[in-house]
Amino acid sequence: LFRSARRMYDAELHHAFEREEFCLFYQPQVRLADHGLAGAEALIRWKHPTRGLLPPSAFLPALDAGVLAAPVGTWVIDTACAQAAVWRRLDPAFRMGVNLSSAQFRRGDLVKVVDTALRRHGLSADTLELEITENILLHDEDDVIAHLEALRERGVALSFDDFGTGFASLNLLRVVPVTHIKIDKSFTFLMRSSERDRVIVTGLVEMARRLGIGVIAEGVEDEDDAAFL
Repeated sequence: LFRSARRMYDAELHHAFEREEFCLFYQPQVRLADHGLAGAEALIRWKHPTRGLLPPSAFLPALDAGVLAAPVGTWVIDTACAQAAVWRRLDPAFRMGVNLSSAQFRRGDLVKVVDTALRRHGLSADTLELEITENILLHDEDDVIAHLEALRERGVALSFDDFGTGFASLNLLRVVPVTHIKIDKSFTFLMRSSERDRVIVTGLVEMARRLGIGVIAEGVEDEDDAAFL
């Protein structure tokens, strides 16, 4: 029964991709120094014909486990670059964040996919900020790092998503050529009410400053949080 349901869901995901039911929403990234728009993060959604707009949690686990993970990942990069090209004409420093999946590394053509998208839309490499999580590095770490180093050599920015929530984040920071860390919203939501979370956030910001890398804080939703950071 489980396998049958899984096959049906996989077929539905294939139909969704073919019918262009996936779309991207864009989460703004704001510079706290002057509250200017620094860029945005591309977030996939599914405009389901009967269930309405579905968040990633409703379909990404199944998508990432199937054969569509890499093709959809390629589509996300290209679509995000197309939008970034529009916004870069308004702000030449605008940066677009895109999440990567393990499947994109396993297929082995990630660097080519990025090069193609940037060239197609007339963008410089520093337009893109590709986001990785610790889980991506748990398998084939050397191969993943080789891809990331090739991307950094081209000028693509790299961020470590959900930083601080995994057991090996600090160790990986020694070998992964990231330009930014993203502080998980589970810390920022509690940083003003919890002394422990406040110390963690403050420590992460100071560590990043000393390492010469940028910091992106997720889940900042009011002026007090922004002021504290």
